[in-house]
Amino acid sequence: MGFSLDTGLRKIARDVMALPTAPYFEDVVASYVRRFATRRKLKVKADRFGNLVVRYRNGKKPPKIAVAAHMDHPGFEVLQADGKALKARWLGGCDRQHFPGARVTVMVDGSPVNGVVTTELDDEKVFSVKAQKDVGSVAGVYGMWRLKPVVIEGDRIKSRAVDNLAGCVTILHVLDRLVRDEAKADFRGVFTRAEEVGFVGAAGLVQDQGLPKKAPLIVLEASMALPGAEIGKGVVIRVGDRLSTFDPAVEYTMTLQAQALERLSEEFRYQRQLMSGGACEASLYVLHGMTVGALALPLGNYHNQGKRRPAEEEISASDLQSMSDLCFALALDPPAGETRGPLKKRLDASTKKKRKRLLAQRLRDS
Repeated sequence: MGFSLDTGLRKIARDVMALPTAPYFEDVVASYVRRFATRRKLKVKADRFGNLVVRYRNGKKPPKIAVAAHMDHPGFEVLQADGKALKARWLGGCDRQHFPGARVTVMVDGSPVNGVVTTELDDEKVFSVKAQKDVGSVAGVYGMWRLKPVVIEGDRIKSRAVDNLAGCVTILHVLDRLVRDEAKADFRGVFTRAEEVGFVGAAGLVQDQGLPKKAPLIVLEASMALPGAEIGKGVVIRVGDRLSTFDPAVEYTMTLQAQALERLSEEFRYQRQLMSGGACEASLYVLHGMTVGALALPLGNYHNQGKRRPAEEEISASDLQSMSDLCFALALDPPAGETRGPLKKRLDASTKKKRKRLLAQRLRDS
């Protein structure tokens, strides 16, 4: 019998990954998060930069944890419109070989309009698009590659925006489970903006001190698959990224939780890797002295970079399930204080006799 994605997780994945988004244009995703939280009677706090924090709290002073994901994905903003002729600027990562000729979707007043890229990408990431109908005013008009919003088949999930709507899906699923189970936890789901253009929303969150002090922060991402971080082999406990490494104590606690889940379920799998294919918001938080860990989903067609043309990003459904299960376990039992004690005790005990041998040998040699 093959893997079966949790029904609730599947529904949230279908809903969220189908939503249009781009850096600075995360309104549709943010509206979904607000409605999701309101239906579950959860508090939603928005900072002045538009980042959202959804909080679940139940129990007498349960330990705190925050889990974060960004709501945007590479796309473009429309700068000028002359009838059907548009000038646009790409926001975030892309493959320049896809310009011109690639098909795009332009969002105009919430409705999709098809178009085709007609020029190369210049040094300012500006390019031209021929739309199928007049756009009118360019205020609030943005777009993305014209790809399938989301397809779930067997153990594969394909979407135009896995990175990082899959992280948002995970947080929402954890919140849903906490509410249904009436679990004892103090969990904050953090949804940031404009990550793809340089961690802009996360920087605003730090500036306004929008995260709880002395609480671990786990950053979720979908990151380029690498040897040791492969699609279908489990959620990745991310040691670091291209810019920095993260908190080893938090990482150790996550590993212990993952090992416990692995013993309980044959379907749960995890990997451990420093994923250097890109950088994530965790590095920003580390540089500001926060206690940070990270989890990642190995990702195919990173930033829609297909071989010949833009392609849907791809992850494993079982990896997504494992990420959600691990985040739920961390919500119930977060990293707290000095978490390296058990490992230190075990290593000290295992080397005690051998250290005596070294000491005796040193004394003989002297």
